[in-house]
Amino acid sequence: MSYEKIVINSVLEESISSYYAILKQQKIPPEISITDTKLVGLFNRNALSRIFSNIIDNTIKYSDGDLSISLSENGEIIFSNHASGLTEVQVRKLFNRFYTVSTARKSTGLGLSIAKMLTEEMGGTIAACYHENIISIHISFDVEKQIKC
Repeated sequence: MSYEKIVINSVLEESISSYYAILKQQKIPPEISITDTKLVGLFNRNALSRIFSNIIDNTIKYSDGDLSISLSENGEIIFSNHASGLTEVQVRKLFNRFYTVSTARKSTGLGLSIAKMLTEEMGGTIAACYHENIISIHISFDVEKQIKC
Protein backbone atom coordinates (compact mmCIF):
# COMPACT_ATOMS: atom_id res chain seq x y z
CA MET A 1 0.00 0.00 0.00
CA SER A 2 1.13 3.54 -0.67
CA TYR A 3 0.82 6.04 2.15
CA GLU A 4 0.34 9.78 2.18
CA LYS A 5 -0.53 12.41 4.75
CA ILE A 6 -4.29 12.25 5.17
CA VAL A 7 -6.68 14.21 7.37
CA ILE A 8 -8.61 11.37 8.98
CA ASN A 9 -11.56 13.69 9.78
CA SER A 10 -12.18 14.26 6.06
CA VAL A 11 -12.15 10.57 5.13
CA LEU A 12 -14.53 9.74 7.99
CA GLU A 13 -16.90 12.54 6.97
CA GLU A 14 -16.82 11.37 3.33
CA SER A 15 -17.60 7.79 4.39
CA ILE A 16 -20.55 8.88 6.53
CA SER A 17 -21.85 11.09 3.71
CA SER A 18 -21.71 8.24 1.21
CA TYR A 19 -24.02 6.18 3.46
CA TYR A 20 -26.39 8.99 4.41
CA ALA A 21 -29.19 7.99 2.00
CA ILE A 22 -29.05 4.33 3.09
CA LEU A 23 -29.03 5.28 6.77
CA LYS A 24 -32.03 7.54 6.21
CA GLN A 25 -33.85 4.82 4.27
CA GLN A 26 -33.20 2.30 7.06
CA LYS A 27 -34.33 4.87 9.67
CA ILE A 28 -30.96 4.90 11.40
CA PRO A 29 -30.25 8.54 12.30
CA PRO A 30 -26.51 8.82 12.91
CA GLU A 31 -25.30 10.77 15.92
CA ILE A 32 -21.96 12.22 14.85
CA SER A 33 -19.26 13.85 16.94
CA ILE A 34 -16.05 14.71 15.10
CA THR A 35 -13.38 16.90 16.63
CA ASP A 36 -12.65 20.23 14.93
CA THR A 37 -8.95 19.51 15.33
CA LYS A 38 -7.57 18.11 12.09
CA LEU A 39 -5.96 14.74 12.75
CA VAL A 40 -3.26 13.91 10.21
CA GLY A 41 -1.44 10.65 9.74
CA LEU A 42 0.22 8.49 7.12
CA PHE A 43 -2.57 6.41 5.63
CA ASN A 44 -3.72 4.82 2.44
CA ARG A 45 -6.87 6.79 1.59
CA ASN A 46 -8.65 3.85 -0.06
CA ALA A 47 -7.88 1.51 2.83
CA LEU A 48 -9.06 4.04 5.42
CA SER A 49 -12.27 4.60 3.49
CA ARG A 50 -12.80 0.84 3.19
CA ILE A 51 -12.42 0.39 6.96
CA PHE A 52 -15.07 3.00 7.70
CA SER A 53 -17.39 1.72 4.97
CA ASN A 54 -17.17 -1.88 6.15
CA ILE A 55 -18.05 -0.88 9.70
CA ILE A 56 -20.95 1.38 8.67
CA ASP A 57 -22.23 -1.34 6.34
CA ASN A 58 -22.14 -3.82 9.22
CA THR A 59 -24.03 -1.38 11.42
CA ILE A 60 -26.78 -1.05 8.83
CA LYS A 61 -27.20 -4.84 8.78
CA TYR A 62 -27.27 -5.41 12.54
CA SER A 63 -28.33 -2.17 14.28
CA ASP A 64 -31.50 -1.93 16.31
CA GLY A 65 -32.02 1.51 14.71
CA ASP A 66 -29.28 3.76 15.97
CA LEU A 67 -25.67 4.65 15.19
CA SER A 68 -23.18 6.82 17.00
CA ILE A 69 -19.87 7.79 15.41
CA SER A 70 -17.21 9.78 17.20
CA LEU A 71 -13.67 10.90 16.44
CA SER A 72 -11.77 12.30 19.41
CA GLU A 73 -8.65 14.45 19.46
CA ASN A 74 -6.52 11.46 20.46
CA GLY A 75 -7.29 9.69 17.16
CA GLU A 76 -9.83 7.20 18.52
CA ILE A 77 -12.84 6.50 16.34
CA ILE A 78 -15.83 4.78 17.94
CA PHE A 79 -18.78 3.34 16.06
CA SER A 80 -21.53 2.16 18.42
CA ASN A 81 -25.11 1.00 18.16
CA HIS A 82 -27.69 -1.08 19.97
CA ALA A 83 -27.59 -4.70 18.81
CA SER A 84 -29.77 -6.65 21.19
CA GLY A 85 -29.46 -9.92 19.27
CA LEU A 86 -25.74 -10.34 19.95
CA THR A 87 -23.85 -12.22 22.63
CA GLU A 88 -20.37 -11.53 23.97
CA VAL A 89 -19.16 -14.74 22.33
CA GLN A 90 -20.36 -13.54 18.93
CA VAL A 91 -18.72 -10.14 19.41
CA ARG A 92 -15.38 -11.81 20.18
CA LYS A 93 -15.59 -13.57 16.79
CA LEU A 94 -16.59 -10.54 14.69
CA PHE A 95 -13.12 -10.03 13.23
CA ASN A 96 -12.67 -13.69 12.27
CA ARG A 97 -12.67 -14.34 8.52
CA PHE A 98 -15.97 -15.68 7.18
CA TYR A 99 -17.74 -15.32 10.54
CA THR A 100 -21.26 -13.95 10.30
CA VAL A 101 -23.70 -13.36 13.11
CA SER A 102 -26.54 -14.56 10.95
CA THR A 103 -26.71 -16.50 7.75
CA ALA A 104 -27.71 -13.49 5.70
CA ARG A 105 -27.36 -14.20 1.99
CA LYS A 106 -25.52 -11.00 1.20
CA SER A 107 -22.97 -11.34 3.99
CA THR A 108 -19.62 -13.00 3.35
CA GLY A 109 -18.22 -12.49 6.82
CA LEU A 110 -15.21 -10.64 5.40
CA GLY A 111 -16.06 -6.99 6.10
CA LEU A 112 -14.78 -6.71 9.66
CA SER A 113 -11.84 -9.05 9.12
CA ILE A 114 -10.77 -6.81 6.21
CA ALA A 115 -11.24 -3.73 8.44
CA LYS A 116 -9.00 -5.34 11.07
CA MET A 117 -6.32 -6.31 8.54
CA LEU A 118 -6.23 -2.83 6.98
CA THR A 119 -6.26 -1.07 10.35
CA GLU A 120 -3.33 -3.11 11.62
CA GLU A 121 -1.45 -2.73 8.32
CA MET A 122 -1.59 1.05 8.83
CA GLY A 123 -0.33 0.74 12.41
CA GLY A 124 -3.69 1.09 14.15
CA THR A 125 -5.68 -1.05 16.52
CA ILE A 126 -9.29 -2.19 16.34
CA ALA A 127 -11.46 -3.91 18.93
CA ALA A 128 -15.11 -4.64 19.59
CA CYS A 129 -16.82 -4.29 22.96
CA TYR A 130 -20.33 -5.34 23.97
CA HIS A 131 -22.07 -3.97 27.05
CA GLU A 132 -25.78 -3.64 27.84
CA ASN A 133 -26.84 -4.51 24.27
CA ILE A 134 -24.54 -1.87 22.77
CA ILE A 135 -21.74 -2.90 20.46
CA SER A 136 -18.84 -0.49 20.07
CA ILE A 137 -16.04 -0.80 17.58
CA HIS A 138 -12.99 1.17 18.66
CA ILE A 139 -10.28 2.12 16.19
CA SER A 140 -7.17 3.99 17.18
CA PHE A 141 -4.43 5.50 15.02
CA ASP A 142 -1.36 7.56 15.83
CA VAL A 143 -2.11 11.04 14.51
CA GLU A 144 -0.67 14.53 14.51
CA LYS A 145 -2.97 17.30 15.67
CA GLN A 146 -3.42 20.44 13.60
CA ILE A 147 -5.70 22.97 15.27
CA LYS A 148 -8.39 24.20 12.92
CA CYS A 149 -8.41 27.99 12.62
